[in-house]
Amino acid sequence: MSVSPNRSTVATGLTVSAIIPPEGGDIDLGRRPLPALLMSLIFHVVLLTILGILWSKSSSGTGDEVNRSVGIAMVHRLPDRDRYVDAADLTESQHANDASAAVSSDSAATSAAAAAPANLAPPIDLTGILSEIHSTPTPISAAGLAGESKLDGDSFAARPASGTDGDPNRTTTSVFGVSGSGSRFVYVFDRSDSMNANGALPLRAAKKELMISLKTLSERQQFQLIFYNQMPKPFQISGMPQGLMLGEEAILERAARYVDSITAYGGTEHFSAISMALRLGPDVIFFLTDARIPRLSTSQLAEIRRRAERSGTTIHAIEFGSEPVAPSDSFLRDLASQNSGLYNYVDIRSLKLSP
Repeated sequence: MSVSPNRSTVATGLTVSAIIPPEGGDIDLGRRPLPALLMSLIFHVVLLTILGILWSKSSSGTGDEVNRSVGIAMVHRLPDRDRYVDAADLTESQHANDASAAVSSDSAATSAAAAAPANLAPPIDLTGILSEIHSTPTPISAAGLAGESKLDGDSFAARPASGTDGDPNRTTTSVFGVSGSGSRFVYVFDRSDSMNANGALPLRAAKKELMISLKTLSERQQFQLIFYNQMPKPFQISGMPQGLMLGEEAILERAARYVDSITAYGGTEHFSAISMALRLGPDVIFFLTDARIPRLSTSQLAEIRRRAERSGTTIHAIEFGSEPVAPSDSFLRDLASQNSGLYNYVDIRSLKLSP
């Protein structure tokens, strides 16, 4: 069988076309059809366009992670408002309470769970004066050592604060012989069940003294009242934002009714009440309690000192007790000394109230 120059024969007997270049010549591939070239051109243009778009896209911003301070707040649904508590404060306070509960007596635990009796607080004469208030011990310096920086003068006389250059907005007022000067005052008073001792004498005496101090203020000063047990209860007027109140006569009359309504029950949690007072940025805080347990922890005292320094607040501490002398290890001494304040111990057996 003969083979043509342009064909090759395979072993199977099939004839397959093959392109064999002629001798001394080049292969002529012919011309590719126009539609195929056009489709290839379009495909490459589209591909290059997509790649260009993807390449040109860049992330916005600096690329750094954004640092934002976040926090968690606990909300307490109360009958007349919602109260928000910093979860960090609440957690730290809970740790302190847990530690104190491990060493507290069964009677203290029973008091913490006590409910408020209907007729707990007997009526008091808010216009009266403690008959033997001047017989209470003279307050000493915050270090709590006899003979240091004794105060003198009338405990309730409003007089210009030293170094105020006659600033009419500033005054000096006192609580159980401890004097504080400024224009913004916050009173933080214990209302736990232990204040019911001796016929509720501690609570009644504290309320009477509070009103005496408030009456030395004028409309040029501001104040706030915070009674506390497990939770703080500030003085609030419906329709007005919670905060410092002017010492106007009408507001003081409402404050008197608020104080009169306060009863003592439940346990004691100091830190949240002091924290609430510090958020108001007062010049002076008068802190009064009869509770030695639970104590403020070292970390809580440090946090209070940091906040007080930031707001320029002085914290005075008054401790109620039933012993003739002040305890030597009271955390209230530290609270006052660390915050430029004074500490005073009051033996409640020396207090007498007029009928």
